[in-house]
Amino acid sequence: MRHELYSSALLKRINQRLEPGLEIGHPITPGGFGPGGARAQVIAGLEAKVSLLQVAHSGINRIGVWLNEMGSFLAQAQEAGSKDPLAPTVANRFIEDRLLQIKRITEAASFGSQALLNGKSGVLGRAEGAGLQFVRGAASTKSSQGRGYPVAIAQEAKSASLLGATPLLPQEIKRESWIALKEGQSEARYKVRGDEDPKELVAHIQEAIDQAGLDLGCYLTRDMRLLVLSNQLGAGPRFEGISQKTRLLSSRPGEAQLAEPGRDVNGQIGTEPAFGRGGYLIGQKGNPRTDGLTLYFEGEIAYPGQIVGYVEVAQKGLLVPMDLGGQQIEILSLPALGPELLSVGVKNPSGFKSLEQIRAGSNKERKDALKLVNHAKEELKTLGDELKWKEEVYVERAIDLLTSPGPKPAGQELLGLSQAKAKQMAEELGDLLKQTLS
Repeated sequence: MRHELYSSALLKRINQRLEPGLEIGHPITPGGFGPGGARAQVIAGLEAKVSLLQVAHSGINRIGVWLNEMGSFLAQAQEAGSKDPLAPTVANRFIEDRLLQIKRITEAASFGSQALLNGKSGVLGRAEGAGLQFVRGAASTKSSQGRGYPVAIAQEAKSASLLGATPLLPQEIKRESWIALKEGQSEARYKVRGDEDPKELVAHIQEAIDQAGLDLGCYLTRDMRLLVLSNQLGAGPRFEGISQKTRLLSSRPGEAQLAEPGRDVNGQIGTEPAFGRGGYLIGQKGNPRTDGLTLYFEGEIAYPGQIVGYVEVAQKGLLVPMDLGGQQIEILSLPALGPELLSVGVKNPSGFKSLEQIRAGSNKERKDALKLVNHAKEELKTLGDELKWKEEVYVERAIDLLTSPGPKPAGQELLGLSQAKAKQMAEELGDLLKQTLS
């Protein structure tokens, strides 16, 4: 075993932590412990994981550069609009090239021979079934066997909705003056011309919605009524609408009508309970096999409890010994970051299922593509924060081993830090999914 067990980066951070609180006459050096000792081996493993995390973080930052470039391009193209239209082939070629660059980073990022950002240091997954997509796994997710975990849906997700109280008859359209919709702090207002047919009116309302930046869709039902739907699934924030002089949208003319709430998906993964957040189905904490496994389902079911598909899962996370006795070993699991797994479940009128599918041939596509790019940036930020925390955990553990007088398992201090931070990370993931639904 080599004598130079610890990287200079880790040693520097350890010494910075130790010197203020300990009476040491000299800094810790790579030769501070004899080669072959259990303590040296554990610290060497922690050192390797700190370096690995730094390489992974570098790859994430490089992906972020391409996402920022795509975001700027799409925003500028939207702003230019019809004044300076960009040829669809040119725009799509630009996007395809940047997506290819991201894919190359995820395949090339490695530490030694260990691939980091393509799922081979985390959870690989593949879903089978209409409307079912694999999103991510967690360190506590276990590999599946055979065909994979069956996915049973007790309740499919639906969007918040607002249905007009009366059909779009010519005399009603002629009577109406204003139709408005409000979502959060944003509001869309359309001044009705009065001579529009129902399809024209719906199209004009949608234009006003898009210009105001609301994440809503306006439709015409078979019985000729206005229907406004949230573009996102789930029981998240609701919107409201008003028709000033008619019941085309409001139950009572001139009174704001609150949309019917959406609902979250609910079901089981591999016979274990899962909770829903919008269309995301997430294995409950403490599940023996599917803890943290996240899927997305936007299909329909014929009956509660219907098996809608299967998900194959392979846990490829890295084992990290945390104590000298080998009793505490955690799994470091890095998610795959290929474009096909970023921004999964971000509903949009263009029908893009993930970042991999975005295009920029029309203004509508550019708007939806920008939405997915921005969501991917939030995903990377959340992951980057988690990796920084993991670095701190491993440095703290190394310090604990360096300063402890003899072999002992990881203490309650580290366990407490891990539990607190795990809760924080779960809350941040929840916030990210809520942003998807808002």
